[in-house]
Amino acid sequence: MSGKIEHIPNLPNEIVEAINRGKLAVFIGAGVSRLVGCLGWDELGTKLAERCFSDGVINYREKETLVGMKDTRKVLTICHSLLEKKGQQGVFFEEMEKSLKNNAEVLAPNIYDDIYRLHGLFVTTNIDRHFHRMFNEPNIIYKVENLNKENIDRTNLYHLHGCISEHTTVVFTLRSYFQRYRGEQSFREFLQKIIQNYTILFLGYGLAEFELLEYLFHQFGKSDMKVLSHFMLMGFNSGEERILEFEQTYYGQMGIRVLAYRKDERGYNQLEEVLKEWGKKIGQVSNYLSTTFDDIDRLIEDGP
Repeated sequence: MSGKIEHIPNLPNEIVEAINRGKLAVFIGAGVSRLVGCLGWDELGTKLAERCFSDGVINYREKETLVGMKDTRKVLTICHSLLEKKGQQGVFFEEMEKSLKNNAEVLAPNIYDDIYRLHGLFVTTNIDRHFHRMFNEPNIIYKVENLNKENIDRTNLYHLHGCISEHTTVVFTLRSYFQRYRGEQSFREFLQKIIQNYTILFLGYGLAEFELLEYLFHQFGKSDMKVLSHFMLMGFNSGEERILEFEQTYYGQMGIRVLAYRKDERGYNQLEEVLKEWGKKIGQVSNYLSTTFDDIDRLIEDGP
């Protein structure tokens, strides 16, 4: 594992090879949504606690207690329950919708274009719609019953936690997380097939997304993994090589290799530059485009 923190980390050969084989899966986490101005779950929790207070659902002390909680899912679960009991469930999703709108002042407009150029199977634990413009509507999969291990298609975008387009699909309460990761066999089989058959690149992930990472650790813990087959891009400041080492040790136990990029100048927006440079290199060293054109030629020759 490299202990260097560079502006643009080297593109691993394993990722290029996975692209060539059609076996790269790109998992998109909350950090990417934040780059286009979406609020994180912690910020949404604060907004909801404040809204519950302003609407008279809780008192000031109760609001301060909720705001001070470090477990974001706990705050969301409590606020949802409080509003539901008051018949104000719509308020919850109103605040959630507002939290997912982009902000022109912080917008990284090309981040999703750069992600798309990775030519992967795209999977996200985000519930926003900002990546949807790159896909045809029928290829945006967010209902759990449509996550089928027998029909994994690289032309699709898979939402593991539902989408705000349909409120009933969104996973955010404690009960809904338990049901998704421990109660729905078809979902586990879908995710397991990707984990076992694809090289995964994690973008915008951290400990907040522990459900997915816990699942990975559970799967990988069943065997001795001698080769790290998955990757995570993570931002660090100069001089944080020791912190990088800590993160590599932790994620390494899940079969994930941490690739560090330097965020001194641009913060986490440096991720956009990394993906842009990686996209250029992929175009130079990958045979993805030539393979795609060959497939198109064969389809034309075969006719309708």
